[in-house]
Amino acid sequence: MKRLFIAAVLCAISPLVCGAQPIADAASFDLVRRGEPACTIVIAEKPNPAARLAALELQFHLLRISGAQIPIRSPEAKVEGRRILVGESAATRALGLRGADFPPQEYLIAFRPETVILMGRDWEDTAANRKLEGRPMVGESLAALRHRLDYWKTVGLPDRSVGEIDLPGLYDDQGTCLATYDFLERFCGVRWYGPSSLTTIIPSRTDVSAIGTDIRRSPALKHRSALPGGNWPFLRTQWGEFTQDQVRLYWRRIRQGGERWSGNHTFHPATIKEHFTDPDYQSKNPRSRGSQLCYTHPKLVQQVAQMARDYFDGKSELPAGWKALGDYFALVPDDNMNLCNCPNCAALLQGGAARRTGFFSSGEMSDYWFSFVNAVAREVRQTHPDKYIATLAYWAYALPPTFPVEPNVSVAPCLHTCYYPVHPEMKENDLRFYRDWQEKTQAPMFLWVYYHHPMEPALIDRWQCFPHVMVHQTAEAMRLFLRDGVRGIFECGEQDQLEQYVMAKIWDDPQVNVDDLIAEFFELYFGPAGEPMKQFYLRLETIACDPANYPPPYRRRDGIDWKKAAWERLGTPDRMRELEQLMDEAARQAATPHEQQRVALWRQAFWDWMQQGRRDHQP
Repeated sequence: MKRLFIAAVLCAISPLVCGAQPIADAASFDLVRRGEPACTIVIAEKPNPAARLAALELQFHLLRISGAQIPIRSPEAKVEGRRILVGESAATRALGLRGADFPPQEYLIAFRPETVILMGRDWEDTAANRKLEGRPMVGESLAALRHRLDYWKTVGLPDRSVGEIDLPGLYDDQGTCLATYDFLERFCGVRWYGPSSLTTIIPSRTDVSAIGTDIRRSPALKHRSALPGGNWPFLRTQWGEFTQDQVRLYWRRIRQGGERWSGNHTFHPATIKEHFTDPDYQSKNPRSRGSQLCYTHPKLVQQVAQMARDYFDGKSELPAGWKALGDYFALVPDDNMNLCNCPNCAALLQGGAARRTGFFSSGEMSDYWFSFVNAVAREVRQTHPDKYIATLAYWAYALPPTFPVEPNVSVAPCLHTCYYPVHPEMKENDLRFYRDWQEKTQAPMFLWVYYHHPMEPALIDRWQCFPHVMVHQTAEAMRLFLRDGVRGIFECGEQDQLEQYVMAKIWDDPQVNVDDLIAEFFELYFGPAGEPMKQFYLRLETIACDPANYPPPYRRRDGIDWKKAAWERLGTPDRMRELEQLMDEAARQAATPHEQQRVALWRQAFWDWMQQGRRDHQP
């Protein structure tokens, strides 16, 4: 098998890296020599949260690799010898490098004589920065996503604990962390396949060194919101035991977060009851009182536009549940079609029936909803021309309206990516309106992607679905979106351990080779058991992603009967015997206790789940 593990000395950097600068007569930079520290980590005397975390992560992983504890010092300590400069400090400023000179999310890994530099733009903990607020897709505030944790306890070394630290917020600049995580993967061979020590690959060696060219880059996708938490059965079981603090640290390690954007439902019944009480713009449809408003009424337009202005100016708190973050103020209606039937609303809804597609995503209320979004956007643009009104292209308003969209309207189409391998008609409908939106809008585009079926209906109705592994198809879809210039993605649902990891790597660099990532994972994670485990996993994918396994009536125009398809078409007796042989072979070949434990967890996550589903299907 092709060995992909990155050696301690890397003599060539990928040509895909931006801004690589060769160094004449470059020498190897020794981090650890014969199990002893060969350098010093240098950070500012009062480091920002990103630099503090990055320094600890570098120190910890090198300790785990070699047993050597690299000291952390400030420039004022007059460090001699080899230095790793982590984040902006007097030492980097002496070299002409300041964090503020980097664009958001851009970072630098630089090699200089006797010096390695790991830095980028970082959020600074100031009163002004803490005052900036908003509400992301996950969590109640930016501040709530600046998690605090006991670092050494979280990484399994509680005896070293010095108390809690602030992590950089998920949507705060943390270029220094991005640089450090890239360095640990690229030069030290570290792999984070999950939040715990069991799910992390850290090599063991007494000498650690690096050599290369300067790397200055940023993640390809600017807003990355797939926050795996082990909330769904496959991932939760594959990860084994883990803590919430470990998960929060893991999110940073796999580069979740990034640019500030939020777009989700805003007009909740509770929000309407508390903040939208003017009788003039209440819905004229009795069935929708309290959950919908008259979205053609000028008073409502003015009130919402003023809310957006106040948010952008930092003058007032958002209503509970309202979504807005950074330069984006969201508008999304409640989830029902009981819309106002006043003459103005009815006129905009009149032609909607002709825009029904027969799929979940259609356009019967697109003209109605986007007339309101446009009206608010026009008002806000008069005072805040550089800000955006964010909304979804979802359900009955998935298709673009028949009229132009204001240039400051940022749309996030909701796409059923989990259906793409097996439902070509739904994929075609999705990509058609996605392309139409690309032609229609001028503002940055984001996406809401669904990875919720078949697991979500299985959890709701309490049955075992066939594992819907689609790792290659996920990579293909994400590359398409990145090529098209999509700025950010929110994942709805949760994939299995490997597919989640691969998607995160594609979001960072769409040029990575997916087959290499998969081969590396099974080799490093399962050792001698890697080959049968890989065959098992890829066989799940070929079964789940074969459209021929979902003929009518299993496949309908608007979806798939996942429950019937699972054990009548996918997990057939012959396939179950084939898969069982592979799983048994993996169990026999797993060598070390960690490999045996990982195989056992995957067996429990996939195979035990499938056996239960097969048994429940028997008459």
